[in-house]
Amino acid sequence: MLKSLLMVWIMTFDLGHTEQAYQDFFGYTLGERDIITHELALQMSRPDLSGARYTTLYPPSGPRVGLCFIEGPQTDYYPMRHLGWNAIEILVADPKTLKVKLDSSPFKRLAGPDFLTPAQNILALQALGPSNELLYLTHIIDPTTSFLVIPHTPTPVGQTFIMVLGTPDLSASMTFFEHHFVNPVKGPLPFKVEVLSNAYQLPIDHLHDLGLVTFSDGFALELDQYPSTALPLPAEPNLSGGVVMVTASYDPSTIKVPLQWQSTSEASGSHTQTQTGIIKLPSGALMQLIPESSPLAASNILN
Repeated sequence: MLKSLLMVWIMTFDLGHTEQAYQDFFGYTLGERDIITHELALQMSRPDLSGARYTTLYPPSGPRVGLCFIEGPQTDYYPMRHLGWNAIEILVADPKTLKVKLDSSPFKRLAGPDFLTPAQNILALQALGPSNELLYLTHIIDPTTSFLVIPHTPTPVGQTFIMVLGTPDLSASMTFFEHHFVNPVKGPLPFKVEVLSNAYQLPIDHLHDLGLVTFSDGFALELDQYPSTALPLPAEPNLSGGVVMVTASYDPSTIKVPLQWQSTSEASGSHTQTQTGIIKLPSGALMQLIPESSPLAASNILN
C-alpha cells in the first residue's frame, strides 16, 4: 500500500530565486541543501544531474512533504506537453485571497479560482512557479464529502497532497496500480481541466477522463488521460524540466505482485527483503518508494 507523499523533485534554473519565492509567498521553510550524488543521478536516468545543487523546502503546516528543487539549465519546458508528472496540488486556505497576493509575485496565475465540479466543493486556481512548474492551489470546502478526508490547512498555504500524472492510456495506468497495490483506484471520472484543455487547444468545457489513486494517509495520485499528441518521456534536453520524480512511502508487506524495480537499495538495518527503490510507471514517470518504517517516512508527520 502507498502510504504518504514524501518528496517532489523539481527542476529549477535559478535555485536562489526559487527558494526566496516559496519562502516569501508560500511561507515555506528551508530544509536540506546538498548535491545530487552520482548514484542517485544514474538511478533517475539523469546522469547530467550528477553534482547538481538542490534545496528542499517544507510547508509551514501539515505533513512535511518536501519540494526538492534541483538546479539545472534553463530550457523551453512548459507543463502538460509531455507525459509524466505535470502538476503539484497544494492545499491552501483561501484561493481568492492568495490570487491577489500572487498577482505581484514570481508566480504566474493561469486560471481560477474556480469551482472544479457542479457540487462547488473544490475551489482551485492554477499557477506557474518560477521555473514553469505547474501548481494547483486547492481548497476543499467540506472535506467530509471529498474523496480525500483531510483537514483544512491552518496556514495560507499548506502541503502537497496530490500529484498529477499525465498518461497516454488511463486504463493501463489504473490497472498498474490496481495490480500492484491495495490502494483504492477510482475512475475514470470526467473533469473539466482548463489548463490541460488550453495546452492542447481543446474547448474549455472539454471533459478529460481522470483516475484517482488514494493513499492511506490522506494523499492521492491523479491520473490524467492525455491527448495522443502529448510528447513521450524522456523529454528532449531542451524541453526537460518540471517534476522529475516523486517519492512516497509504502508498506512492503501489502504489495500484491512484485514490483519491477529500475534500481534498488536494501533498507538500512533490514533483515528482510524490504527495499527502497525507483520504479518506472506506464507513462514513463519515475516514482521512488521508501518503506514506511524508514526514518524519512517517519519524519513525515504533522508539525
